[in-house]
Amino acid sequence: MRSVDHVCPACRSIGMSVFYEVKNVPVNSVLLVMNREEALNFQTGDIALAVCPACGFISNIAFDEALTQYTARYEATQGYSPTFNKFHEALARDLIERYDLHGKDIIEIGCDKGDFITMLCEMSDNRGIGFDPAYVPGRHPSSAADRLTFIPDFYSEKYTDYAADFICCKMTLEHIPDVGDFIDTVRRSIGDKPDTVVFFQIPNGRYVLCDVAFWDIYYEHCSYFTKGSLARLFRANGFEVKDLWTVYDDQYLMIEARPAEAAPSPT
Repeated sequence: MRSVDHVCPACRSIGMSVFYEVKNVPVNSVLLVMNREEALNFQTGDIALAVCPACGFISNIAFDEALTQYTARYEATQGYSPTFNKFHEALARDLIERYDLHGKDIIEIGCDKGDFITMLCEMSDNRGIGFDPAYVPGRHPSSAADRLTFIPDFYSEKYTDYAADFICCKMTLEHIPDVGDFIDTVRRSIGDKPDTVVFFQIPNGRYVLCDVAFWDIYYEHCSYFTKGSLARLFRANGFEVKDLWTVYDDQYLMIEARPAEAAPSPT
């Protein structure tokens, strides 16, 4: 490993250790291209994974956000897999039961084509707002269409006035380089509403490293977490971690958090 004077995007400590590097990888792995020539000439970037010794967060410190594209051509759906669909539906039902999501306001950050938030609204009369620049209108006709709103944009500071009982973010945080700023934005959007539940699902960094799951290391994945580093991130930004668990043969890491009663500790 080599040490670099890089500021950790999660805890803001200075100094990270690079342990894996690869050059010239495609900057998008699921962006549909129109022909062979476009594929051969596709933009590339570098990966330099570095770990923060203070909080355990892993970041691609060579990541350039300007190189990635999230448009309607971004096709990340797993909805054609019966195994995944079974898991997805079970997760939706579990969240509805676990958090009493009946007639509630739900926000999904990084909703992709809208599959999951549509399920949450169809199954239990909820109202949903989904944010994602890759959203395609009309992709999923739904009986809950009048209770669903989709905003084809990245969730950011300008949308913090949107309130919800339940904030969901699945398989998105790993695409965000400035994770500390992002979770802080989510926390500030909640304000003084202590009953708001926040649920995140991300790739399990421990699974990626211990099982050598190299297919989960690609350019768009600029941020990697273990249970410890994910919990530290949320606690440092004003959340109380209520639950932390893995699913799908340990591939996915889940966290439930709520606004903390006291201000977060500086350490």
